[in-house]
Amino acid sequence: MKEFFTLTISSAVLAAVVAGCGTAGQMASMGLPADYARSPVLDTRDYWRTAVLPMASPVPVSGIDLGMLSDYAGMALLRTGKFTVVDRSVLDEILEEQELSYSGIVDQSTAVELGRVMGAEAVMTVRVGSISHDDFWSDEPGQRDASIHVRIVSVETSEVLYTATGQGNSFEGAEDALKMAVEVALIGLFR
Repeated sequence: MKEFFTLTISSAVLAAVVAGCGTAGQMASMGLPADYARSPVLDTRDYWRTAVLPMASPVPVSGIDLGMLSDYAGMALLRTGKFTVVDRSVLDEILEEQELSYSGIVDQSTAVELGRVMGAEAVMTVRVGSISHDDFWSDEPGQRDASIHVRIVSVETSEVLYTATGQGNSFEGAEDALKMAVEVALIGLFR
């Protein structure tokens, strides 16, 4: 049962991405959350050179590799065809030179400044909203629901180009639920 449920949700997300669903109504009719907004400025360039900043999380995420999830978010962003991604090792080097830590990237102005230093045209931030276990699935200890918030900001103008929330769930743990949440949040870029 759980494999069917996970496969069905994953198939629905993949179908929406492949179909290029671009409206909230289309995605809602598929049962997918469609909480996103796009700036018209996003389409003024063929692509945006983007730095994907480390994931932030105000909720406990013990045992989860947020660096790997940031890399996954970058890969998902590349699949849109609208963005190129600056290598994370460049980000690590700049943070070391500036004597900053990932925890120092707390607000939009800091993120924009870091993007400028990296030579990016935009920065993408991903913030974990929640990770929880649904009591309905008490017999499935690996079940997790997750929500995230994604924001892509122009380094030149500090204008928000894209903002979205995404929800995901998995019976394989929090990392898989967070990956699904990233995919759902980026659906609005496939149009």
